Amino acid sequence: MRKITKKAVNPDGSNSRISLDIADKLNYSIAHLLNQSFLNDDELPIHHCDPSVYPDFMALNSEPAKYHLTSLTAVCFYSYDKEIDGMNGLYNAIYYNNKRLLEKFKKRYENISFVIAPDFSMFDDIWHYENEYRLFKIRVIMLWFIFEIGAVVIPNVPYLETEKLPLYLSGFENCSVMCFSTKGHVRYAESRKRIREDVKYVVDNFPLKVILVYSVCGKDSTSLELFEYAIKNGVEVRIIDNTMRRRNQHFLKEVAA
Repeated sequence: MRKITKKAVNPDGSNSRISLDIADKLNYSIAHLLNQSFLNDDELPIHHCDPSVYPDFMALNSEPAKYHLTSLTAVCFYSYDKEIDGMNGLYNAIYYNNKRLLEKFKKRYENISFVIAPDFSMFDDIWHYENEYRLFKIRVIMLWFIFEIGAVVIPNVPYLETEKLPLYLSGFENCSVMCFSTKGHVRYAESRKRIREDVKYVVDNFPLKVILVYSVCGKDSTSLELFEYAIKNGVEVRIIDNTMRRRNQHFLKEVAA
């Protein structure tokens, strides 16, 4: 973005020129994040993620007291969109360069090790511009966590029909790990079928070593069945501990007792 200046009068009456924050004037403060990244042919940031260690606990964004439960805790966003992306949410703070809110978020996420990319809801049957805007917001937030917090950001696979995934996962070709959430997707046969199809797509098209799973099932085997194709093709599938999983497993143990 080119530099623009304007004339200013100094206290002694002399004239000078001062720089205008043109990105701020044009409401394009996210330019400083995008300018630090390389964009692919889909104009999405190219993301690299090949960690040597992986999260051992996933804390929901609504659980800040658990962000550092272990040294390898990941913050994840498997909640309703309004809870993670409201008027005073992180994306708006970044987009409008709200310094007060950004400082609050920097303190909130200070020293976290991992972030699972936000899981904004996307739909097969709505105006595609809405989905693509949500895709863009996810990528901006990922860049913020990388450049401002220094966290390892792990891509999340959205719950979409497989035909849409080439765009929505574009830029992740250098990622050896991705995350799925099975929360809400194991009860219905159609949902399980969708997860299996998406698992096959990422295994066939990305250099995956590990798939991380956010599961709240009382029995891990219930979720693991959905990743049979990945396991058979040499991809390690790890169900990562989380609060709801612990609660539901504890409940099953009490019932069995």
